[in-house]
Amino acid sequence: MRHMIPLVVVFALCGLLAACGTPEYQQTRQVCFQEWAAKIPPAYQQVLVNKERAVEVPDGTSSCTKTGNTTNCKQGMRREWIPYTAVETVDANEPERNRRILQCTQSQCIRDYGNPDCKT
Repeated sequence: MRHMIPLVVVFALCGLLAACGTPEYQQTRQVCFQEWAAKIPPAYQQVLVNKERAVEVPDGTSSCTKTGNTTNCKQGMRREWIPYTAVETVDANEPERNRRILQCTQSQCIRDYGNPDCKT
């Protein structure tokens, strides 16, 4: 679980990657975004999500150093992942809206430029 990338992050990265396209692609995407944002508006809802957080716990070891007559010991620690449940607000329509925006953008680019990336 701790190594899985949340879906929201994946969609955000897809949006960032799209923003790196040609100016023609960005312009076409903006037109499609406006169209599909109106057709599929946000539908916010609260959902329970399972998460994990890292905590440091003693591992039963220690390391000591002696300086003159003073001995300093440091307890060994290890990381443990503790599961918990949280409430998050999500846009239930975002995946479908993003899919439609991408399809619209690629279709327009193919029609206008002969390729899905609007490359001239």
